[in-house]
Amino acid sequence: MKQIPLPVVISQYMTFESFFIGENSALIEALKDEDQKLIWITADSGNGKTHLLSSLCNEYDSFDKRIQYLNMDEIKDYSSEIIEGLEGLDLIAIDAMDSVIGQHSWEEKLMHLYESILNTNTRLIIASKETPKGLDFKIPDLASRFSLSLLFRVKPLDDDGLVFAAQHHAKARGFELPDDSAKFIIKRTARTVTSLMDILDTLDYESLSSQRKLTIPFVKSILKLS
Repeated sequence: MKQIPLPVVISQYMTFESFFIGENSALIEALKDEDQKLIWITADSGNGKTHLLSSLCNEYDSFDKRIQYLNMDEIKDYSSEIIEGLEGLDLIAIDAMDSVIGQHSWEEKLMHLYESILNTNTRLIIASKETPKGLDFKIPDLASRFSLSLLFRVKPLDDDGLVFAAQHHAKARGFELPDDSAKFIIKRTARTVTSLMDILDTLDYESLSSQRKLTIPFVKSILKLS
């Protein structure tokens, strides 16, 4: 099997336990079902696609299964040959697929990948902002094959879900985020999980450096919120 010459980092905080399921229980069940070989996940940026792919990779890794996570936003400028030799893995998770669809060289390699795992137990899980039908494929046969995917759209979190997610990830990092501070953040910042993770990284560092609790006045001063 050809070695992928790219470092891949999957966040240890991104697990199914730290993902607030909300109305996405059918999606979680499908991801955990090893009989579902081809799944396509769609959602706007920051609504959990990467979290879900990382969660599945972390779960497979905990059982010493062979995985490859690829973020196409990060590797789209590399040669498409880097995805050769992935057949035989247990799981291939491809994030930001829309970044390379429309480029003939990438589509050729993706077609080969699809064909090479067709009669194997390899699972292919894809995430994209758009469904296969919403992308401008250069190779119609590849569009047809990906249209056979089990398709899910991630349903975004409501306020309660975002508060839960913020507090859960804060606890995973070793600090407490009080209810009032969490609600304050949710109402005054971008309403995406990705944005929340960046904010928690900042608060974690500042709280530790200052040895202060995350009260609303302290959060306001750190994040420069009104």
